[in-house]
Amino acid sequence: MYTMLRHMSERLTHFLALAGFLGLLILAMMVTADILLRFFFDAPLQGVNDVSALVMAVVIAACIPQCLALKQNISIEVLGSMAPRPVQLALNLFSSLAVLLFFALMVWQFIPYAQATTASGEKTWVLGWPVGPWWWVATGFLGVAVLAQLVVMLGDVRALAGLGRTPGTKSHQDIL
Repeated sequence: MYTMLRHMSERLTHFLALAGFLGLLILAMMVTADILLRFFFDAPLQGVNDVSALVMAVVIAACIPQCLALKQNISIEVLGSMAPRPVQLALNLFSSLAVLLFFALMVWQFIPYAQATTASGEKTWVLGWPVGPWWWVATGFLGVAVLAQLVVMLGDVRALAGLGRTPGTKSHQDIL
């Protein structure tokens, strides 16, 4: 059951990260076109700042789940590396729980913000795009990050209990 859940989480987070990077690539191409048009023709693209303001939150939120699922967040292991293996595993579990709580609190705070932005009818300056839906998408992606971190934490629980492989280590299936 856990293996299937981990596999589904990895696939979903991978897809979101690819979508996020595609959004970032499109945004970079828009900014490049805007710069070139300004330089050569004195004719900027209208609304690039509007698009940038909306897309960046979504792009960042789309990449966070993959970072969490792969345990690529910053960690300091000075004390843990000197401790016995069970203590290291317990510290991994504690840090996974702390990250899970942090992102759950973040989503909890993003929900009222997205609600307020939607209710106010806030729009971008130039293009007049509604801002609220973009914040709902970012909030949803952060919700996926919470689920991905929950799967990571379950892996840490399994490692501490002596089930499965230790999180952060790769099996031959991970390399393929």
